[in-house]
Amino acid sequence: MEPRSFMRRARPRRAFGPDRHCEVPPMHIRLLDARIDDPAYHGYLDAQQRAYSRPGYETLTKYGSTDARTTRDPLKYLAAFDESGSGEGERLVGGIRIHRKIEGHLPSEIHLESQEFNQALADELASGESAAEICGLWVESDWKGRHLGALLCVTAVVAAQRLGATVICGSCPPERIRFYERCGLRFRRDHPLPDRPFPGVTGYYSINRAEAIRHREERLTEATTLLDRALDRADCIPTDVARAAAERLGLGLFTAPAAAGNRTLSTSR
Repeated sequence: MEPRSFMRRARPRRAFGPDRHCEVPPMHIRLLDARIDDPAYHGYLDAQQRAYSRPGYETLTKYGSTDARTTRDPLKYLAAFDESGSGEGERLVGGIRIHRKIEGHLPSEIHLESQEFNQALADELASGESAAEICGLWVESDWKGRHLGALLCVTAVVAAQRLGATVICGSCPPERIRFYERCGLRFRRDHPLPDRPFPGVTGYYSINRAEAIRHREERLTEATTLLDRALDRADCIPTDVARAAAERLGLGLFTAPAAAGNRTLSTSR
């Protein structure tokens, strides 16, 4: 695909009618190499920054771009695209990064500044495990409320495992724990990290075996199996597989309740 498609700014959807459900455009997910010198990847980071700026805080995009400690190792990202139906082609609507630890650092090793996290990760590596971190999840405003973030998170676990990781790491604030735990992750609630990674925000970290995530619940096992098979064929989750995986996960990804009045649908991920 042409890199310019990454650079398109998302346009707001029209308001949905009050008495019907709205059909969401076809959407697919691609697994891509994050190359620092690639204009397409810079377009992706710009879109992520815009999406993160709406809630009013700065994102940690530097760990996916300018910080050599985290970019010396293999770095991939999942990018979700929908079709506008207006003949303008695909539109970037969300994504998540996948950091594979080889010789460098994972983002959470740096921004959490946590001896507990670093030691727990070191213990996993010493026992023969290999690690990756999934981070930087974002979704455009008109896809929020449709659970695209959950599908990206689960797909990232599968992709990280395919890249050789047996342990998946991450971190989040308290209000996001429930969301990520529905995706199969479990957090160390006994180790709160005040002011990490943002001042005034408490962070919690997770270190999970990939197989444990995938088999936490039957719905996760079924969905990750579908996603794994798709990535066997190509570095892409086509619309039909995304739809089927979302159904297995119990996510209303491709239909959403109509918004009242003239509001566009924009709720939390």
